[in-house]
Amino acid sequence: MPFHHDPHWRERNQLLRELPDLVRERLPAELRDFTARNRGGLVQIHYHDPATHFEAWFHWRTSRLELGLHFEKSARDNERLFNAFDERIVEIKHELGQSIELERWDKGWARVYETWPCDKIDADFREHVVGRFARIITILQPMLEDAGARV
Repeated sequence: MPFHHDPHWRERNQLLRELPDLVRERLPAELRDFTARNRGGLVQIHYHDPATHFEAWFHWRTSRLELGLHFEKSARDNERLFNAFDERIVEIKHELGQSIELERWDKGWARVYETWPCDKIDADFREHVVGRFARIITILQPMLEDAGARV
């Protein structure tokens, strides 16, 4: 189904446009200074290198929302980051829950992420997205900083 035939695309795009500011309010002070890029059906948040970013991505074909941390650097750097997060996956799942996955994927990239159904955008869904994305960033950005020293 083409994106413009998705009956919820306006609500999803509005949420993505607003998400960086809404998440910023929920983050600890030391994590509020980030750069955000809205790229159609997704928004990316990064602190230093845009190739390593947090992402909220609506998968419109499956009506699912992905929230996560993406490693889209060189294959070598991505593998180092993957290994650093793999060493901490028990801690990550303890902090964020069993729905969080770590995987290698497309183009030698890797990600720490979760997806969930997104059939409608209502106040409860928006609140959940904002809170969950802020929590993911709060937990994973310090780990990324730790791992960055090894890249």
